[in-house]
Amino acid sequence: MKITSLSYIQRKNHIFRNIVLVLILLILISILVTAIISVYVAWKLSHPERSSIPDFSANIVPKYSDVSFKDKNGEITLKGWYFDVIGSNKTLILAHGYGSNRLPYDENTLHLIKSFLDEGYNVLTFDFRNSGESEGDMTTVGLLEKNDLLGAVEFAKKKGAERIVLLGFSMGASTSILAAAECEDVDAVIADSPFANLNSYLNENINVWSGLPSVPFNKTVLLAISIITGLDLDEASPQKVVHQISPRPLLLIHSKDDKKIPVQNSYMIYEASDKAHTVFWETSGADHVRSYKVYPDEYIRRAIDFLNEMDKTEEETEETENE
Repeated sequence: MKITSLSYIQRKNHIFRNIVLVLILLILISILVTAIISVYVAWKLSHPERSSIPDFSANIVPKYSDVSFKDKNGEITLKGWYFDVIGSNKTLILAHGYGSNRLPYDENTLHLIKSFLDEGYNVLTFDFRNSGESEGDMTTVGLLEKNDLLGAVEFAKKKGAERIVLLGFSMGASTSILAAAECEDVDAVIADSPFANLNSYLNENINVWSGLPSVPFNKTVLLAISIITGLDLDEASPQKVVHQISPRPLLLIHSKDDKKIPVQNSYMIYEASDKAHTVFWETSGADHVRSYKVYPDEYIRRAIDFLNEMDKTEEETEETENE
Protein backbone atom coordinates (compact mmCIF):
# COMPACT_ATOMS: atom_id res chain seq x y z
CA MET A 1 0.00 0.00 0.00
CA LYS A 2 1.43 3.28 -1.04
CA ILE A 3 1.59 5.92 1.69
CA THR A 4 0.98 9.39 0.33
CA SER A 5 2.46 12.50 1.91
CA LEU A 6 -1.05 13.54 2.97
CA SER A 7 -1.77 10.31 4.82
CA TYR A 8 1.65 10.50 6.46
CA ILE A 9 0.93 14.02 7.73
CA GLN A 10 -2.51 12.95 8.98
CA ARG A 11 -1.02 10.00 10.84
CA LYS A 12 1.68 12.22 12.34
CA ASN A 13 -0.93 14.74 13.49
CA HIS A 14 -3.00 11.94 15.00
CA ILE A 15 -0.03 10.64 16.98
CA PHE A 16 0.77 14.20 18.13
CA ARG A 17 -2.82 14.72 19.28
CA ASN A 18 -2.73 11.46 21.20
CA ILE A 19 0.49 12.48 22.94
CA VAL A 20 -1.02 15.85 23.88
CA LEU A 21 -4.17 14.17 25.21
CA VAL A 22 -2.11 11.72 27.26
CA LEU A 23 -0.06 14.59 28.70
CA ILE A 24 -3.19 16.56 29.56
CA LEU A 25 -4.70 13.47 31.17
CA LEU A 26 -1.54 12.89 33.22
CA ILE A 27 -1.52 16.52 34.33
CA LEU A 28 -5.17 16.32 35.38
CA ILE A 29 -4.54 13.08 37.25
CA SER A 30 -1.52 14.66 38.98
CA ILE A 31 -3.60 17.69 40.00
CA LEU A 32 -6.38 15.45 41.31
CA VAL A 33 -3.99 13.24 43.26
CA THR A 34 -2.20 16.29 44.69
CA ALA A 35 -5.53 17.78 45.74
CA ILE A 36 -6.72 14.54 47.39
CA ILE A 37 -3.45 14.08 49.26
CA SER A 38 -3.39 17.74 50.32
CA VAL A 39 -6.95 17.65 51.67
CA TYR A 40 -6.29 14.40 53.52
CA VAL A 41 -3.07 15.70 55.10
CA ALA A 42 -4.68 19.06 55.94
CA TRP A 43 -7.51 17.22 57.67
CA LYS A 44 -5.07 15.07 59.64
CA LEU A 45 -3.00 18.08 60.68
CA SER A 46 -6.05 20.01 61.86
CA HIS A 47 -7.47 16.91 63.59
CA PRO A 48 -4.41 15.34 65.26
CA GLU A 49 -4.77 12.36 67.55
CA ARG A 50 -5.10 13.30 71.18
CA SER A 51 -2.20 12.64 73.51
CA SER A 52 -3.55 10.93 76.63
CA ILE A 53 -2.75 12.16 80.13
CA PRO A 54 -0.13 9.81 81.63
CA ASP A 55 -0.79 8.01 84.92
CA PHE A 56 1.41 8.87 87.90
CA SER A 57 1.74 7.51 91.38
CA ALA A 58 0.11 9.90 93.86
CA ASN A 59 3.28 10.52 95.86
CA ILE A 60 5.08 12.37 93.03
CA VAL A 61 2.27 14.77 92.14
CA PRO A 62 1.73 17.94 94.18
CA LYS A 63 -1.81 18.37 95.48
CA TYR A 64 -4.11 19.65 92.76
CA SER A 65 -7.76 20.02 91.81
CA ASP A 66 -9.44 18.85 88.62
CA VAL A 67 -10.93 21.93 87.01
CA SER A 68 -12.98 22.83 83.97
CA PHE A 69 -13.86 26.16 82.40
CA LYS A 70 -15.10 27.61 79.14
CA ASP A 71 -13.10 29.32 76.42
CA LYS A 72 -13.53 33.08 76.10
CA ASN A 73 -16.63 32.71 73.91
CA GLY A 74 -18.26 30.07 76.12
CA GLU A 75 -18.29 27.48 73.35
CA ILE A 76 -15.77 24.84 74.42
CA THR A 77 -15.32 23.17 77.83
CA LEU A 78 -11.64 22.88 78.72
CA LYS A 79 -10.20 20.52 81.33
CA GLY A 80 -7.11 20.93 83.45
CA TRP A 81 -5.40 20.84 86.84
CA TYR A 82 -5.08 23.69 89.32
CA PHE A 83 -2.22 23.65 91.83
CA ASP A 84 -3.02 25.97 94.72
CA VAL A 85 -0.58 27.88 96.94
CA ILE A 86 -2.52 29.01 100.01
CA GLY A 87 -2.67 32.79 100.27
CA SER A 88 -1.08 33.46 96.87
CA ASN A 89 -2.57 35.88 94.36
CA LYS A 90 -0.04 34.97 91.64
CA THR A 91 -0.83 32.36 88.99
CA LEU A 92 1.25 30.87 86.20
CA ILE A 93 -0.66 29.28 83.31
CA LEU A 94 1.00 26.60 81.18
CA ALA A 95 0.09 26.53 77.47
CA HIS A 96 1.16 23.34 75.70
CA GLY A 97 2.17 22.77 72.10
CA TYR A 98 0.56 21.15 69.07
CA GLY A 99 -0.49 17.55 69.65
CA SER A 100 0.42 17.69 73.33
CA ASN A 101 -1.60 18.17 76.53
CA ARG A 102 -1.50 19.74 79.99
CA LEU A 103 1.75 17.88 80.74
CA PRO A 104 3.99 18.76 77.79
CA TYR A 105 6.98 17.00 79.34
CA ASP A 106 5.01 14.14 80.92
CA GLU A 107 6.36 13.40 84.39
CA ASN A 108 9.13 16.00 84.04
CA THR A 109 6.45 18.69 83.83
CA LEU A 110 5.77 18.11 87.52
CA HIS A 111 9.27 19.25 88.42
CA LEU A 112 8.66 22.44 86.46
CA ILE A 113 5.33 22.96 88.21
CA LYS A 114 6.86 22.35 91.67
CA SER A 115 9.52 24.97 90.97
CA PHE A 116 6.90 27.67 90.41
CA LEU A 117 4.85 26.49 93.38
CA ASP A 118 7.97 26.93 95.53
CA GLU A 119 8.14 30.53 94.30
CA GLY A 120 4.59 31.18 95.48
CA TYR A 121 2.80 30.83 92.14
CA ASN A 122 -0.42 28.94 91.78
CA VAL A 123 -0.18 26.87 88.59
CA LEU A 124 -2.96 26.20 86.10
CA THR A 125 -2.21 23.69 83.38
CA PHE A 126 -4.93 22.67 80.94
CA ASP A 127 -5.66 21.00 77.62
CA PHE A 128 -6.36 23.19 74.60
CA ARG A 129 -9.38 22.32 72.47
CA ASN A 130 -9.11 18.95 70.72
CA SER A 131 -6.33 17.98 73.13
CA GLY A 132 -6.15 15.81 76.22
CA GLU A 133 -9.56 15.69 77.90
CA SER A 134 -10.96 19.00 76.59
CA GLU A 135 -13.84 19.34 74.17
CA GLY A 136 -13.46 20.32 70.53
CA ASP A 137 -12.65 18.40 67.37
CA MET A 138 -10.28 20.71 65.52
CA THR A 139 -6.84 22.18 66.23
CA THR A 140 -6.12 25.60 64.71
CA VAL A 141 -2.54 26.18 65.97
CA GLY A 142 -3.32 29.36 67.88
CA LEU A 143 -6.18 30.93 65.97
CA LEU A 144 -8.96 29.59 68.22
CA GLU A 145 -6.64 28.38 70.97
CA LYS A 146 -6.17 32.05 71.86
CA ASN A 147 -9.78 32.01 73.07
CA ASP A 148 -9.00 28.93 75.18
CA LEU A 149 -6.08 30.69 76.84
CA LEU A 150 -8.13 33.83 77.46
CA GLY A 151 -10.71 31.58 79.10
CA ALA A 152 -7.94 30.21 81.34
CA VAL A 153 -6.99 33.77 82.29
CA GLU A 154 -10.60 34.47 83.28
CA PHE A 155 -10.64 31.28 85.34
CA ALA A 156 -7.43 32.32 87.15
CA LYS A 157 -8.92 35.73 87.93
CA LYS A 158 -12.01 34.08 89.43
CA LYS A 159 -9.65 32.03 91.62
CA GLY A 160 -8.23 35.30 92.97
CA ALA A 161 -5.21 35.85 90.74
CA GLU A 162 -4.05 39.45 90.61
CA ARG A 163 -0.81 38.66 88.79
CA ILE A 164 -0.92 36.27 85.83
CA VAL A 165 2.02 34.87 83.87
CA LEU A 166 1.75 32.76 80.72
CA LEU A 167 4.35 30.09 79.98
CA GLY A 168 3.82 28.63 76.52
CA PHE A 169 5.57 26.06 74.38
CA SER A 170 5.60 26.13 70.55
CA MET A 171 1.95 26.65 69.54
CA GLY A 172 1.28 27.59 73.16
CA ALA A 173 4.12 30.13 73.07
CA SER A 174 2.70 31.91 70.04
CA THR A 175 -0.80 31.68 71.52
CA SER A 176 0.49 33.25 74.75
CA ILE A 177 1.81 36.26 72.86
CA LEU A 178 -1.47 36.62 70.96
CA ALA A 179 -3.50 36.39 74.17
CA ALA A 180 -1.32 38.82 76.12
CA ALA A 181 -1.46 41.36 73.30
CA GLU A 182 -5.24 41.31 73.62
CA CYS A 183 -5.60 40.97 77.40
CA GLU A 184 -4.09 43.43 79.87
CA ASP A 185 -4.75 41.02 82.74
CA VAL A 186 -1.65 39.12 81.62
CA ASP A 187 1.37 40.56 83.44
CA ALA A 188 4.19 38.67 81.70
CA VAL A 189 4.85 36.04 79.04
CA ILE A 190 7.49 33.32 78.74
CA ALA A 191 7.41 32.05 75.15
CA ASP A 192 9.42 28.92 74.36
CA SER A 193 9.94 28.30 70.62
CA PRO A 194 7.12 30.35 69.06
CA PHE A 195 6.43 30.87 65.37
CA ALA A 196 6.36 34.48 64.17
CA ASN A 197 3.49 34.21 61.68
CA LEU A 198 1.45 31.05 61.18
CA ASN A 199 0.81 31.53 57.47
CA SER A 200 4.43 32.32 56.61
CA TYR A 201 5.76 29.60 58.88
CA LEU A 202 3.57 26.86 57.42
CA ASN A 203 4.21 28.06 53.88
CA GLU A 204 7.91 27.37 54.43
CA ASN A 205 7.85 24.50 56.91
CA ILE A 206 4.63 22.52 56.70
CA ASN A 207 6.59 19.66 55.09
CA VAL A 208 8.27 19.18 58.49
CA TRP A 209 4.88 18.18 59.90
CA SER A 210 3.33 16.56 56.82
CA GLY A 211 6.31 14.48 55.69
CA LEU A 212 5.54 15.42 52.07
CA PRO A 213 7.87 17.15 49.59
CA SER A 214 7.74 20.92 50.04
CA VAL A 215 7.00 21.36 46.31
CA PRO A 216 4.14 21.36 45.51
CA PHE A 217 2.57 20.23 48.77
CA ASN A 218 3.44 23.12 51.12
CA LYS A 219 1.17 25.52 49.25
CA THR A 220 -1.58 23.03 48.44
CA VAL A 221 -1.79 21.67 52.01
CA LEU A 222 -1.77 25.23 53.36
CA LEU A 223 -4.64 26.15 51.04
CA ALA A 224 -6.56 23.06 52.14
CA ILE A 225 -6.04 23.94 55.82
CA SER A 226 -7.43 27.43 55.23
CA ILE A 227 -10.49 25.96 53.51
CA ILE A 228 -11.07 23.25 56.14
CA THR A 229 -10.72 25.59 59.13
CA GLY A 230 -12.38 28.56 57.43
CA LEU A 231 -9.84 30.81 59.17
CA ASP A 232 -7.32 33.41 58.03
CA LEU A 233 -3.95 32.00 59.07
CA ASP A 234 -2.37 35.46 58.92
CA GLU A 235 -4.38 36.37 62.02
CA ALA A 236 -2.06 34.19 64.11
CA SER A 237 0.91 36.55 63.93
CA PRO A 238 2.81 37.13 67.19
CA GLN A 239 5.28 39.25 65.24
CA LYS A 240 2.50 41.67 64.30
CA VAL A 241 1.05 42.13 67.79
CA VAL A 242 3.99 41.59 70.17
CA HIS A 243 4.54 45.36 70.58
CA GLN A 244 1.13 45.54 72.27
CA ILE A 245 2.52 43.60 75.25
CA SER A 246 4.88 46.43 76.19
CA PRO A 247 5.70 47.56 78.84
CA ARG A 248 4.88 44.14 80.26
CA PRO A 249 7.93 41.83 80.15
CA LEU A 250 8.49 39.05 77.62
CA LEU A 251 11.03 36.22 77.84
CA LEU A 252 11.77 34.42 74.57
CA ILE A 253 13.46 31.00 74.67
CA HIS A 254 14.55 29.26 71.48
CA SER A 255 17.22 26.79 70.44
CA LYS A 256 19.32 27.60 67.40
CA ASP A 257 19.19 23.88 66.63
CA ASP A 258 15.39 23.74 66.51
CA LYS A 259 14.49 21.75 63.38
CA LYS A 260 10.71 22.29 63.49
CA ILE A 261 10.40 26.02 64.17
CA PRO A 262 13.67 27.75 63.19
CA VAL A 263 15.10 30.19 65.73
CA GLN A 264 14.69 33.00 63.17
CA ASN A 265 11.04 33.08 64.22
CA SER A 266 11.97 34.28 67.70
CA TYR A 267 14.44 36.75 66.20
CA MET A 268 11.61 38.26 64.16
CA ILE A 269 9.41 38.52 67.23
CA TYR A 270 12.25 40.04 69.23
CA GLU A 271 12.93 42.68 66.59
CA ALA A 272 9.24 43.62 66.53
CA SER A 273 9.00 43.81 70.33
CA ASP A 274 9.87 46.56 72.78
CA LYS A 275 13.46 45.43 73.39
CA ALA A 276 13.65 47.36 76.65
CA HIS A 277 11.18 44.87 78.12
CA THR A 278 12.14 41.73 76.19
CA VAL A 279 14.74 39.11 77.12
CA PHE A 280 15.92 36.55 74.56
CA TRP A 281 17.67 33.39 75.71
CA GLU A 282 19.02 31.48 72.71
CA THR A 283 20.07 27.94 73.57
CA SER A 284 21.93 25.32 71.55
CA GLY A 285 22.05 21.54 71.30
CA ALA A 286 18.30 21.21 71.83
CA ASP A 287 15.62 20.31 69.33
CA HIS A 288 12.14 21.81 69.29
CA VAL A 289 10.95 22.86 72.80
CA ARG A 290 13.65 20.70 74.34
CA SER A 291 15.67 23.46 76.03
CA TYR A 292 14.01 22.55 79.33
CA LYS A 293 15.01 18.91 78.88
CA VAL A 294 18.63 19.80 78.03
CA TYR A 295 19.07 22.62 80.57
CA PRO A 296 16.44 21.96 83.28
CA ASP A 297 18.14 23.81 86.13
CA GLU A 298 19.19 26.81 84.07
CA TYR A 299 15.76 26.92 82.44
CA ILE A 300 14.01 27.17 85.78
CA ARG A 301 16.56 29.63 87.16
CA ARG A 302 16.22 31.96 84.18
CA ALA A 303 12.42 31.81 84.29
CA ILE A 304 12.31 32.56 88.02
CA ASP A 305 14.93 35.33 87.73
CA PHE A 306 12.79 36.85 84.98
CA LEU A 307 9.70 36.77 87.20
CA ASN A 308 11.57 38.11 90.22
CA GLU A 309 12.89 40.99 88.14
CA MET A 310 9.32 41.68 87.04
CA ASP A 311 8.19 41.76 90.68
CA LYS A 312 11.08 44.06 91.61
CA THR A 313 10.31 46.47 88.78
CA GLU A 314 6.63 46.61 89.68
CA GLU A 315 7.44 47.26 93.35
CA GLU A 316 9.79 50.09 92.41
CA THR A 317 7.11 51.58 90.14
CA GLU A 318 4.53 51.42 92.93
CA GLU A 319 6.93 53.10 95.38
CA THR A 320 7.62 55.89 92.91
CA GLU A 321 3.90 56.46 92.33
CA ASN A 322 3.27 56.62 96.09
CA GLU A 323 5.96 59.24 96.71
